[in-house]
Amino acid sequence: MLWTEKYRPSKLADIQGQRAFVIDAEHWVVNKEMPNILLYGIAGVGKTAASIALVKEILAGNLEGNFFEINASDDRKLDTVRTKIKEIASTQSIGDVPFKIILLDEMDGMTKDAQNALKRVMERYADNVRFVITCNDRHRIIHPLQSRCANYQFKRLEPEDMKVVLKNVLESENHAQKFSDDELETFINHMHGDMRRAIGELQACVFSGTTLSRIVEKSLEPYTEILKLIYDKNYDNSLQKVHQLIYDSTDMKTISVNLHDAVMKSDYDSTRKFQLLRVIGETEWRSSNMTPKVLASWMIGQMI
Repeated sequence: MLWTEKYRPSKLADIQGQRAFVIDAEHWVVNKEMPNILLYGIAGVGKTAASIALVKEILAGNLEGNFFEINASDDRKLDTVRTKIKEIASTQSIGDVPFKIILLDEMDGMTKDAQNALKRVMERYADNVRFVITCNDRHRIIHPLQSRCANYQFKRLEPEDMKVVLKNVLESENHAQKFSDDELETFINHMHGDMRRAIGELQACVFSGTTLSRIVEKSLEPYTEILKLIYDKNYDNSLQKVHQLIYDSTDMKTISVNLHDAVMKSDYDSTRKFQLLRVIGETEWRSSNMTPKVLASWMIGQMI
């Protein structure tokens, strides 16, 4: 069994590093009431797992006919809202539960027309249903939807939180002595708060016999390749590589951190390293206010 599934948090109390959400969610469970919510943040920090944990507790296990999960990246068209979602929302909940819950996962993949239609469904059927929306990039959710939800940013897990979880996983799998604390800490620092990836890589490492240091080296390979293309002044291909990382749900902050690590491990002289790190640092600072693709274009241009 995949460890990412085996050790997915099943209760609100199991969720690490998202204290503001957990406190409010526990209050909703007690009162059997909740707002529509939007959970946003990088991949792998537990948005979907937290959503399902909340649903199980607030519906007290009465999921049949009351809980519906839709991957908005797959069902991204206007017809999905007009037919499937509207049909679910237009009828009342079953049994002794206050409302139905629809989880729209990866909502940033849904078209703007579909999002506008969802806004109207959300308003019209407020007595029947609550929406839980997850996304990586909140900029791709229309403002009228954002404003109709309680917004929670799921942040990268702190290294200490990740270490607790990973050590518990290794102990449960009878591999508690396989890695030293130093090896584990170096590995965690290169996972950049992505718990799902960390658990998956750890399992692969245990069963393949690969060292944690090799996992770290492998994680930097795409960024080393980007640096080589930048060195060759190949703007188009280096930008394409960064866009591919963004498409694969890597946020610009993570890209910046990994490029930083790749630069520090490179053979560039001190002057060139300083030039690149200055751009990378400014990219990370700008990442909260600029759309990823625009920021990537600026970053590559400045680095070249």
